[in-house]
Amino acid sequence: MDTNDFLRNAYPELATIMSDREGTIPEPQPLDVSEWLAMSLLQKSLRRGETNHALRAAATLLRDTPDRLWKRLAVAVFEDVGLGSLDLITPVLVGTSAKGIRKTFGGDWLIASVLVERIAAARKCRAADDLLMTVISHPRYESDRLSLTYRTQRELMEIVAGDGDIITRGIALMYTVGTDRCPVPTMRTRKGNLPYVLETMLQTGFPHCVLELAQRGSVRMREPLPFFVALLSSAVPPRSTGYQPTEKDDEIAPSTMIGNVPAWSVDFYTRPGRAALKAFLKRDTPTGRWIGKHIAPRDRVELVGGLVFRAEGGLLRRRLQWPMGNYLRRTMEDEANGFGVDDATEVIDLLRNDLPVLNEERANVL
Repeated sequence: MDTNDFLRNAYPELATIMSDREGTIPEPQPLDVSEWLAMSLLQKSLRRGETNHALRAAATLLRDTPDRLWKRLAVAVFEDVGLGSLDLITPVLVGTSAKGIRKTFGGDWLIASVLVERIAAARKCRAADDLLMTVISHPRYESDRLSLTYRTQRELMEIVAGDGDIITRGIALMYTVGTDRCPVPTMRTRKGNLPYVLETMLQTGFPHCVLELAQRGSVRMREPLPFFVALLSSAVPPRSTGYQPTEKDDEIAPSTMIGNVPAWSVDFYTRPGRAALKAFLKRDTPTGRWIGKHIAPRDRVELVGGLVFRAEGGLLRRRLQWPMGNYLRRTMEDEANGFGVDDATEVIDLLRNDLPVLNEERANVL
């Protein structure tokens, strides 16, 4: 399906979302924060179902750097919603694709606010991103990351379409899609072949509709993540087995506010977030003592940034409950941290208790 056909067929799905919305559109209330903090606030608010925070972040990005808003919404629908609400991906891709389309449906803020509300309220699944992070970082799969790079495309796709270990299949998929567009330090740079991947996955039984979304999302994002959504679609138990999708909120503590923003938005990918992590590591805390004992000084800030993501940044409202998703979450959080940390269970528990101290440092740098 070419782009024009895709857009023409997808218009009704976006139109349905727009017409289903009830009530008045909220007025945009942008914040006086950097674009980096706004992007962090947007995506974490969407995960937590915090619509008001997400709308303020979206208004900030629309005012200051609109291209980042549209890309961030497209990323979020694959990264945080994915298999939880597959039917939401198409309208988000359409609504974020072009200004002319948004004008047809009422303009930028109308589209942005409706998409934000729908993503925040949707059932969510981070299994594809959990798999991607595990593929990149899990120490037990270092040999696969090295050896599979020398396999042919055909051999790799046989692994992808097989019934073997899902993480090994993910590594093979990463190489066939290509690591050249989005390099990672743990994997060799290799050119991919998207048409071959799509055709082979289609021939081996992956759903055409999911592959269409994967192809368009991957081209749009220049990342392999959408193909991981397609890969995991084959692991969802069929309804004929009695499987019924259920959902559950993660354990999310009440937010600590720093001015107009919640503390959890000040993360490793923002300048004040990194400053707060450095200051936190200088404090005498159980987390700091564990880090000081086990981690080289040059790696401590980055490791703690990843641990903070696992402890608070990746939390979801309405998380889809299904066997593979639960397995990948546990594997990513506990085993795939890198820096020689094979089991992060203890230090993540310590960090959860130390988050009030981190929030003090976050307040000091904002």
